[in-house]
Amino acid sequence: MKRLLVASAIVASLAAASTPGAHASSTRTAGAQIQWTSSATASMTIVTQYSVGGAQGNAVPTLLPSLAGVCTAAGAETNFTLTFGGLSPRPNAATACLYKNAIAVSVNTNDATGFTVNQYLDATPTSGIGICAYPNGGASFPLAPAVAPLTASGRSGNPAAGTFTGMNLTSCAAGGSIVPPGTGGASSAGANPGNPGAPGLEFYSPSGTSLGLMTMAGPTVNGGVLVNMFGAEDVQVNLASGAASTTAGQTGAYITLQLIPN
Repeated sequence: MKRLLVASAIVASLAAASTPGAHASSTRTAGAQIQWTSSATASMTIVTQYSVGGAQGNAVPTLLPSLAGVCTAAGAETNFTLTFGGLSPRPNAATACLYKNAIAVSVNTNDATGFTVNQYLDATPTSGIGICAYPNGGASFPLAPAVAPLTASGRSGNPAAGTFTGMNLTSCAAGGSIVPPGTGGASSAGANPGNPGAPGLEFYSPSGTSLGLMTMAGPTVNGGVLVNMFGAEDVQVNLASGAASTTAGQTGAYITLQLIPN
């Protein structure tokens, strides 16, 4: 009986295989997955005393004192430098000097997650001195990056000074934000301002405190093309009431601008 069962099974198998056209009516599907990654690229440049086209300026700067006589431009400007000249504090009131069209930052990136640009001082300013930034092209920081032309500063007259508690700047006038010193990290030990990769570039790598200048949630694409997008600001130096004098050897502070992928 066992041998018959085996024979029957074999015969049935052969019969099924020999049925005309039995396999031709069925479809078999397979697939291969294509995988890849596209590298993110990003570049950043800065200019000082910017034009609406985003160019570096070297003219005599436009300075706006909080009170007449606090500051006066001394001459033509230097690349990557904001020269306020001699500042005159008052014994009974905080004073300030604002530099119009001070800094513009451009970013070009295909990073799908976008980016943030922040800023901070490389060191704590001398006691009685504080730095404020004022956004151009938006009501507050961080700005939404935009294509050229850049927004020129609309500030005029005598912009108010910030508020001090003792010798520490605690707030800026309306629309402004304090540029804080960086925390954590260490100085590059350089001695020059400039764009990323500049020889002898001075910067201080923080682990914490900073002021966001601009942020974007995607690549810098406009009209289907990768372009430069900008953020810009005015910068103000503030002096506390009765701030101590400084010497020519105290050249001030560096503002470090940092591009961070999201």
